[in-house]
Amino acid sequence: MHRKRATGPGVSGPLGRSERPAKEKAPPEWRITPTRLSRAVIELARERRRIAHRPTVAQLRMMALFDGRAPSSYRLDAAVNWLPEVLPVGFPHGADGLCFAHADGDIVVLPCGAGFELG
Repeated sequence: MHRKRATGPGVSGPLGRSERPAKEKAPPEWRITPTRLSRAVIELARERRRIAHRPTVAQLRMMALFDGRAPSSYRLDAAVNWLPEVLPVGFPHGADGLCFAHADGDIVVLPCGAGFELG
């Protein structure tokens, strides 16, 4: 039986093998470098009196990403602290968020890494 072939082996082009597109690299401001991560850990150690919970890895990564300063625990309870009016399903009421200051204001990061701006 006759076999049809679009291209021969090893031929590059639209029908043959081609190189996989390289993943785009993240802009420098979105990269979490070891230096940024270590600064966040040092900042958490300095402010340990203001932190009543053990921050999650996701909270630590977000703090490093935003170059956060002055971290503190933020109780995710409407009776204790302000919470946004629209909350997603499965919002961790009663858990502790990590609140910190960054260049554009204050942010509260949930244990999963999502967050919201204060104010």
